[in-house]
Amino acid sequence: MKNHYVKTSNHRLFMAMLEGVETRAPREARILLLAGEPGTGKSRCVDNIGAERNAIHIEGMPGMTVAYLRDLLAYELGCQGGTKFAQQKAIVDTFNQRHPTVILDEAQHGLASKADCIEYLRRICEQAGSVLILVCHASEKHRFGEHKLAHIATRISALVEFVPATFDDCKLYLQELCEVTVDAAIVQQALTQSRGRYRLLSNAGRILEDIAEAKGTATLTAADVKGVMLCQDAMKSLRRGK
Repeated sequence: MKNHYVKTSNHRLFMAMLEGVETRAPREARILLLAGEPGTGKSRCVDNIGAERNAIHIEGMPGMTVAYLRDLLAYELGCQGGTKFAQQKAIVDTFNQRHPTVILDEAQHGLASKADCIEYLRRICEQAGSVLILVCHASEKHRFGEHKLAHIATRISALVEFVPATFDDCKLYLQELCEVTVDAAIVQQALTQSRGRYRLLSNAGRILEDIAEAKGTATLTAADVKGVMLCQDAMKSLRRGK
C-alpha cells in the first residue's frame, strides 16, 4: 500500500468550508467544527492540512488546562522562558506575525470549566485573524451548541460532518493507494465489508495485494476474491455481542 493522502469527497467539502471561513467569516467567528464517526478520515484530513500550512496541532486530553496550552503554544512558537506575562505577550506577538492555523483534535476535552481552554485559543486566534479548527466525534458535536457555551457556539461559522466513503471515494482510495488494479465489483465488495471506513479500506487494500502476489498478477477481478473477507468490522461484531 502506498502512503500518500487521498483527497476524498470529505476532503473536498472540508477545504471548501475552510476557504469560506478564511475569506468570508468575520475575525471574531473564524472557528470551524469538524465532526464525524471513527474511520471517516478526520485525523488524516487535519494532519494533511496541518502539514501543508505548518499549523499548530494540539491533541486534546482529559484535564487539559489553560496553563498547559500556554506552555504548549510557547514551545511550538519558540518563545519559552520569562514570566507568564512575557510568555503570553510573546505568544500573541508571534501569532500576529505568523497568523497560524490552530487545530484542536479531540476538542471535547476543551469544553470543561465553561470551555476555558477553547476560549483561550479562540481569543488568541481572533486577535491574529487565525482560524481555529475543532475536531470531535460525531456524538460530541451537540455539546458545542449548548446554551451555556454560547460564547463559543456563536463563533462557529462552519460545521463539517465527515461521512463514510462512497463508492467513488472507495474507488479513488484503492486506485491511488493499492498496488493492484481491481474491478468495480471488488470496489463494491470492499465498500460493503468496510462500511465506508477508511481504516478498514486500508486493510482491504493490503489483503488484495497479498492475493495478487500469491496469484502472480497485478490485476484482480471479482472471481479472484469471491467469498473472501477483505476486512473485518469489529465494531459491528461488538455491538452484536459476538
